[in-house]
Amino acid sequence: MTPKHAIRLAAVALIACLIAGTASLAGVGSGRRTTFDARAASLQRTWTHDLAVGVPAASITPLRSRLRKQRPEDEWWAPVWWTTDGHVLLTALTHATNTAYAAAMTTQRDKAQLVLTDWQQEVTQSRGFMTAAQISAGQSWTAQLRAASTPDRLAFLAATWQEQLDATRTAVVAAQQQAKIQTDVANAGGDFALISQAGNALTTAGNDNLDPGDISDLATQLQSEESSGADTNQTAGLLYTALQQFNTLVSLNDQLNGEMRPLMLLADQASAENTPNATRLQALYQEVDQTFLADTTYDQMNALQVQVTGIQNALVADLAADQCGHDAGGGSGKVITLSLSLQEAVFYDNGCVVGASPITTGRPGLNTPTGNFAVFYKTSPFTMVSPWPPGSPDWYPTSVVQWVLEFADGYFLHDAYWENQNAFGPGSENDVAQDYASHGCVHFPTAIMPWLYNWTPLGTPVIITN
Repeated sequence: MTPKHAIRLAAVALIACLIAGTASLAGVGSGRRTTFDARAASLQRTWTHDLAVGVPAASITPLRSRLRKQRPEDEWWAPVWWTTDGHVLLTALTHATNTAYAAAMTTQRDKAQLVLTDWQQEVTQSRGFMTAAQISAGQSWTAQLRAASTPDRLAFLAATWQEQLDATRTAVVAAQQQAKIQTDVANAGGDFALISQAGNALTTAGNDNLDPGDISDLATQLQSEESSGADTNQTAGLLYTALQQFNTLVSLNDQLNGEMRPLMLLADQASAENTPNATRLQALYQEVDQTFLADTTYDQMNALQVQVTGIQNALVADLAADQCGHDAGGGSGKVITLSLSLQEAVFYDNGCVVGASPITTGRPGLNTPTGNFAVFYKTSPFTMVSPWPPGSPDWYPTSVVQWVLEFADGYFLHDAYWENQNAFGPGSENDVAQDYASHGCVHFPTAIMPWLYNWTPLGTPVIITN
């Protein structure tokens, strides 16, 4: 064999070896790619199943994204498959898939277990107010929890149990309330006592212009059931509740009634001082005063309470902001101003308000004089003797008052112990029947007169306007 021929044979052999090796590697790559695709498809099916049974998408979506980004995309014959089979990636994704499923199971099982625990506690605490059916409803829940094998099954159990638990709790509360009402009815004296209370409530409702609700009908029905020997528990409970609601309305009405006079006095003081917002706030007071007289229900009065509080706060702020800088009409120093229309006194010191008070002035025909005066006499105590003889409609019995400030001949600022302390203010100058209206003097509440007496030196101007 010639050397040339030998070289050809060697070359052919080498080519054959290369072809055989390449074919072998291609076979390995093809097998690896096929195995990888099969496992990846299996993962995709697992993820689709897991999503369908309640594994959150937030747990699966990152795994799909990782597979899409990290999987070898070359064809089976590509060299990449000669050096890798994708096993590490697929194993990691499989582990993460199992972890996500287990986490979803744990989360949903914990939620279901929490509802089950709440149920068991409810039964322990409220058994006496639960029916046999309600108690037995949860007895199978532990077995159902143990048997549940998917997250969505556990979530379904938790939601279903929670719904039953909520309904049972509502029923328990109703049963407890009913039991309490029955106890309260008994403590209130029973059916006949409730009927008597209903009569009193209807009288109060008529006197105070309040809505009694169903009290009248329920009292009539309860009387009928008592007479016929029927079961009165339900009607008695309803009447008891209606009476409690009416008592709440009465309390709110009384509270508002107690707030209206102080509100009036604040509005009158603002008007007497002529504060910047006095006109508007006086109008608002008049409005709520009329509304209070017209309102009959709790909801109406509750809304009115908000308005009253708002006006009260606005008046306090208006008076505080306008305390100084007044021209009281009596020069500098201390000045007392009296408004007959408002029945309000305001005390100024160098243009600043230092106090105010409702007053009662002269009755019709014996009106308090208007004009500019000054205190020229003061003493304590003082005996007041009627200048009119007995038998005269204007006569009054001899009375001793504790503090007097005389500002005109026979006209005094003084206390009046016989006048109701809540009677001072607008309208009191016309109250002849109670003998509250004065005979020309100016009555002050007893509580303020010691201060006014000590605060007022002789010569203090007294400005009286209509």
